[in-house]
Amino acid sequence: MALRPFDLIHKSLNRVVTVKMKNGASFTGRMLSYDENLNLFLEDARELEVGGREFKSLVLKGGNIVCISPVE
Repeated sequence: MALRPFDLIHKSLNRVVTVKMKNGASFTGRMLSYDENLNLFLEDARELEVGGREFKSLVLKGGNIVCISPVE
């Protein structure tokens, strides 16, 4: 049986993911939750650029997300 997109997102819960945004920014952190609009809640997140910021928690708006990748 083929996995649906939300099945793959659900498998990434409580795991570290990298998220690319429409504006070119990238973030990594442990994905704690998501909703039907693909808004993501990340814990211990950081921005992936030289001198990037660190966040204890971060919410990323689903409409601005281009790609979500698990980190292994």
